[in-house]
Amino acid sequence: MKITDGAKQLLESFLNEKGAEGIRLSSIEGCCGPQFSISLDAPEESDTVETINGIRVAIDSQITGTEELTLDKEENQEGAGLVLLGASSCC
Repeated sequence: MKITDGAKQLLESFLNEKGAEGIRLSSIEGCCGPQFSISLDAPEESDTVETINGIRVAIDSQITGTEELTLDKEENQEGAGLVLLGASSCC
């Protein structure tokens, strides 16, 4: 998994505001493969914990192929948010 500099800045601000140490990437099976979720949940025992571009990321042990994922900053009319690129979404 990669985290762009833009996403890092947005995450750092949000994590500081919420008093959180990092993010957690988890998934549930959907109709077209895994549907990813990013939360402020604490890591679970079976998670892999990595520091990616200065952000602590806990990755659910059931998730594979994260090297294709990129967390990026996305600007729209409502402001800035995060988008996870590289995840399949055929639904």
